[in-house]
Amino acid sequence: MIQVPPNKSLLAGGTTWPLWFAGAWIILAVLALASIWLGKRHGRPAKMVWTGIVVFVPVLGACGWFLLGRERRRVPR
Repeated sequence: MIQVPPNKSLLAGGTTWPLWFAGAWIILAVLALASIWLGKRHGRPAKMVWTGIVVFVPVLGACGWFLLGRERRRVPR
């Protein structure tokens, strides 16, 4: 077991940016995956490819989905 000095612990509040980054990544990935699988525009093979991209290239994959892959909302005229 690894011992961490009390002043170096992430939970002690000294260095919290890794926790914020991990939390933001999880939220972004969950939102991207929900958007991928609930959308109706793409077929199952495309959804599986996008899921792989989001899972294996975490931040860039989710951002790529929201910028490039997501279906656009139609504005009524």
